[in-house]
Amino acid sequence: MYLWSIAGGADRVSRWASLLAALGLVAQGVAIALDCAHAHRVAIINLAESLMFISWTLTGLYLLMERRFRMPALGAFATLVSACLIVVASSLPGSINAALLPALQSHWNAVPTITCLLGYSGFTLAFGSAVVYAIQARMLKTKRINVIQRRLPSLDVADRFAYKMVSIGFPMLTLGIITGSLWAQTAWNSYWNWDPKETWSLITWLIYAAYLHVRIVSRRRDKWANRLLIIGFLCVLITFIGVNLLGSGLHIYSW
Repeated sequence: MYLWSIAGGADRVSRWASLLAALGLVAQGVAIALDCAHAHRVAIINLAESLMFISWTLTGLYLLMERRFRMPALGAFATLVSACLIVVASSLPGSINAALLPALQSHWNAVPTITCLLGYSGFTLAFGSAVVYAIQARMLKTKRINVIQRRLPSLDVADRFAYKMVSIGFPMLTLGIITGSLWAQTAWNSYWNWDPKETWSLITWLIYAAYLHVRIVSRRRDKWANRLLIIGFLCVLITFIGVNLLGSGLHIYSW
């Protein structure tokens, strides 16, 4: 329905899409809560659970910001990505009743995981806004004025939305790295091991720190800031999924 709204549908189509997204958010939240109650733990340990949590927070973050920014294009992006994550998570093997490794049996482990996943959700929406920004900038440059171009947010709105998402995601990732280091000390007797996931988390943090510097200190709202958002999201993908494909490291247990 968000796509219909972008293609020229009435504003009420976008409102109906938001209502359906909100109902889906509630239903998914109940499902996650039931999984947590059944497992007697926070259900975010394995890949399927993590994808489901990101899907849920992705939609939630968008709906939280929708009244302020009014961006159906981002609504389409958020709900489409969320739906794809649910499909992938549902197809993955794994059981909520699977025994946890001793290192994961502490409730403290949930803190860095939740905060990092919240950060990833914010960065995903910032990436979506960066893509919309690039499309709008391209259409304006080539003077391709059509219905879709008019329904896309302005460059300023897309930029402000992306900045807001990074302003949420960056502190979450920072908190995740700090609390993860504290947890690592209790689990592996070391605050930092230069594990691939730890290393790429730091690289991701540096990319978004550079974006905030460019955006706040240098006051640049152009394609260079936008490119940092895209590079940062690629680092998120490597951190969350890519390093696990290497098959080595202290954090492979979650797959």
